[in-house]
Amino acid sequence: MKTKLTRYPLFGLLLLGLLAAGPLAADGNVYDIEIVVFERPGGGGGEFWPADPGMPDRGAALGRLEDRAVAGKSLGPMAYSLKKKGMIIHDHLAWRQKPGGRNSDTWYWMGDGRLSGLIRVTRGRYLHLDTDLVLIDSNTGQPYRIKLHRRMRSDELHYVDHPRLGILIRARPQRAASPAGDAAGTSSGEPKPAAPPG
Repeated sequence: MKTKLTRYPLFGLLLLGLLAAGPLAADGNVYDIEIVVFERPGGGGGEFWPADPGMPDRGAALGRLEDRAVAGKSLGPMAYSLKKKGMIIHDHLAWRQKPGGRNSDTWYWMGDGRLSGLIRVTRGRYLHLDTDLVLIDSNTGQPYRIKLHRRMRSDELHYVDHPRLGILIRARPQRAASPAGDAAGTSSGEPKPAAPPG
């Protein structure tokens, strides 16, 4: 007597393939991203800053980053320590995203008030963070346009430094990489995470 799998070989192969692939909901290209953006009061005083640096194009944003927020922040203790050291925390956000290609226009708008602008996380061979932010000095009203780029390794904390701002960011893949994939992700040339101040 033939079993169902031998009577329907295509169905059997499909079922075996799905079982081998693991949970259907997991997607190795989806990341849980968390970011802390903080100001260094009085930083960059010895540098030249244009009086009118222009503003980021809000029309380039796909939406507000705050609208994509999810629960599960883990950088709270670091944000608290930075605040205790005199830093000003402007944003602490966590969101889930499938990053677009390196040149994709997957910008999101973040912030209000004294700090606002565009942020983008993309993926080529590595993950990449790009920002186009404007910080308004609370004492002088001077605007500072801050364009930053950081190439990142997933699942590690990265510190992006600037005379006026600092950014902590971590992107965790939703499904842990296989040993082979992890080895590929740590190939030579990928940046090491930098330590935050203090």
